[in-house]
Amino acid sequence: MEDLLKDLAQAKPPTPEVDHDRMERDLARILSTPRLRPARSQFLRRFAPLLVVAAVIVVAVIALPSPSQPVRPAAPPQWWRVLTQHWSLMVVGEPANPYVVRFNSTTDQWVAADSQISVVQKDGDVAPFSLDDDNKWTAAGKPTTAPQVGGNYSVRIGPMKPAVQKTNIAGFQMSAHSKVRFDSIDTLPADPVELKKVLETIAGKDTYQTAMLAMGMMLSNGSWERRQALFDLLEQLDGVRFLGQVNLRNGRSGIGVAISAPSTFQFSGVETQLVINPETGMPIVKRDVLTTPQHGLSANMSISEEEYLLLEKTTIDPILPPDVAVNGEVESPIIER
Repeated sequence: MEDLLKDLAQAKPPTPEVDHDRMERDLARILSTPRLRPARSQFLRRFAPLLVVAAVIVVAVIALPSPSQPVRPAAPPQWWRVLTQHWSLMVVGEPANPYVVRFNSTTDQWVAADSQISVVQKDGDVAPFSLDDDNKWTAAGKPTTAPQVGGNYSVRIGPMKPAVQKTNIAGFQMSAHSKVRFDSIDTLPADPVELKKVLETIAGKDTYQTAMLAMGMMLSNGSWERRQALFDLLEQLDGVRFLGQVNLRNGRSGIGVAISAPSTFQFSGVETQLVINPETGMPIVKRDVLTTPQHGLSANMSISEEEYLLLEKTTIDPILPPDVAVNGEVESPIIER
């Protein structure tokens, strides 16, 4: 055992010499090497400027006043438009050689909540009615005015000047002698019996005037139910007869009623007819028809008609003829002699 320890002692490598210069160099290098920072500290140091900028932007956005809501334009006015094509006949000339002329024009009426605008005598004219009437007018020298037969006035022959009338009273006027107006027939009773009572307070007990009022009211804005009630009322009036299906010249058709009309200064034996679209209750045409031949005109011939081209709601502004003064003078085709 002693020999083994002796051998191990002899095999131990010699103690290395101490290099003091090298030790000083290594210590200096260690002290001069930058110390590694934790990852979190490096992140904050690198992105701190960006975080500050972002915070400033957030504060600025919060501090700014909320943008004002865009101003919405006011809704356009709601109009009820009634576009009507009118024509009527009149006997003119010398009593020994009379002829018939036809007045023809369009009326465009716009009714809103606070105003009413009407374009009358639009595209209007007065001209001989038939070829025979044109020959008689030519033989008379094609006068620009001709006297009424049986009347005290004369008639301008030629174009009519349009006119524009505007009022601030809206709604349908229930009678020429009443100031009662309404925007919609839906404010009226739906029961024909009650409806008749309302109309008679305005038109009186005159059956024809009550019928004319009911026919006019059917042109007003309202529901199918109210128009149906008005038509039912017409059918129930004394002296009114149901026409059934009526075929019109323009190819349209509908159902109609008729009532005897008072005589005029030129025509007697006349009845007023109203034809409506049964699906919508909208009037199609109102006309005065001869029941007997007169002035060379045969029975069942119309002497006046109102054809309703448009009955609708619209937001389009009224279409007015250019260079026509609003509420200016209306140049009537019927003038004093």
